[in-house]
Parts: sequence; structure tokens; C-alpha cells
Amino acid sequence: MRVVSEWNYKQLKVTVFHMNEKYSVKLEENLLEQTYKFRDGQVTDLKHLKTILDESFYQSCIDLFTSMSSNRDTLLKVSDEEFEFEEII
Repeated sequence: MRVVSEWNYKQLKVTVFHMNEKYSVKLEENLLEQTYKFRDGQVTDLKHLKTILDESFYQSCIDLFTSMSSNRDTLLKVSDEEFEFEEII
């Protein structure tokens, strides 16, 4: 698998991978990731891929990152409440 392109879209880092005629798109934001994989023939080349990654796709990804971040924060809040420090004199 090799990286064929990288760019930023608003707060997202977008990386495109290519292997065996298949493309994968990884989006990253604040230590979270989303990966979308395309089968052989669904995307013909990088230019085609960039045309299908439109504003609505990116906005959906940003919304999903917001939800993922909220889930992570809830998880961390629970574990923080369970953690107690030893009393040090």
C-alpha cells in the first residue's frame, strides 16, 4: 500500500492510499480516524476520487468526528471518575 496523495480540508487531514487497483481514504482529526475503502473498479483514479469527495461527504465526516469525540470524552470521563489518587502526606 502506498500513499498517493495528501491534503487538508478544513480541520481534516486527508490521505489517499492505493494498492492492487483499490483506493482507501483516511481522514484524521484530533487523534481520531475514519477510513473509507473502495473496491476495484469503484474509483478509476485519483482524479475521479477527488471529484466524488464533495462538500457533503466532508461535512458528514466532520459531523461523525464530532460524535466520535463526544463518545471518547464520555468514556474518558467515566474512567477519570473511577481513578483515585493515593493520599500523600
